[in-house]
Amino acid sequence: METFDSTTNSTEQTTEIYIKKILAGNIGEVRRRIIASLEMLGYDVIEEEPHIIGRRGAKGWGVWYGSADVFDYPMTLTVRIKAIGQNSTQATFDYLIKHAMLTQGEKALVAHEAKTIASISKKQAIEKWCPMCETESTDDSKFCRKCGAPLTTEQSELEIFRMMTEVCAGKTSVVTSTILMTVSTALFFATIILSYLGRLENPKTFFVFLFFSGLTALTAILMTVFAWNRINRALEKPSEMQRNIPQYVPEIFPETLETGEFAALPPHTSPASVTEGTTNLLSEEWTKNREKEKVPISNRRETNDLN
Repeated sequence: METFDSTTNSTEQTTEIYIKKILAGNIGEVRRRIIASLEMLGYDVIEEEPHIIGRRGAKGWGVWYGSADVFDYPMTLTVRIKAIGQNSTQATFDYLIKHAMLTQGEKALVAHEAKTIASISKKQAIEKWCPMCETESTDDSKFCRKCGAPLTTEQSELEIFRMMTEVCAGKTSVVTSTILMTVSTALFFATIILSYLGRLENPKTFFVFLFFSGLTALTAILMTVFAWNRINRALEKPSEMQRNIPQYVPEIFPETLETGEFAALPPHTSPASVTEGTTNLLSEEWTKNREKEKVPISNRRETNDLN
């Protein structure tokens, strides 16, 4: 079951979006998984009980309310959960976004983020191909044997959500650019026609109209460039760009014999197999001597004499 609703408060310049979903698992497990999912998506979890509250501040052009990405604006997400069965929990996602002019597509994108949070909070399924380096997994390991990236379905969900966010922002930029270019063209032709009819006798007024027409056209061109950049980023691979979603890298903590405490090893690149890279541990002088050394063979006994 899923419920979606949204309201806009023009006085406070905010938009509230309400999504309700049913998740499998008891309330304790669902709470822990949702908190981990929120942190993975960049939320700062400030409260865990009785409701989960996560906040995300403004970034980029969202600080000046000029971004085409709805997730650049400040938002607060409150997740209310309650048990409706032994292994069934109802989660209500209540978004409060500081923007009063969200389109229907942007509201649907926020609802899709709630679906992504619910999806990656489920039990993880292991994939056979690494989404980062495309190395095939030969066992049931949760991490890639070559680059260490997690082999769980959450990476696919996050990648789809990232692409949808970039495409939606690009679409908003294209629509805004088209509107501005139309206004600029209409303003330019109106200035020429009024000047031809003698309605703009003052030269200053004529140049003011031309200035605003050119400024609007320049803004439209910039919005087109932003849209092109968004679409290109949506088509790029995760390994080719700087992603805002943090990647989990497994750490190795060997136990010391003296104290029994755990100490972290310095970061290193794991080989693709057990024997890969082990020849680098041998010194160059030892290798040369080993190649020149002859193996002595005894002539006193033959192999037939051996019992």
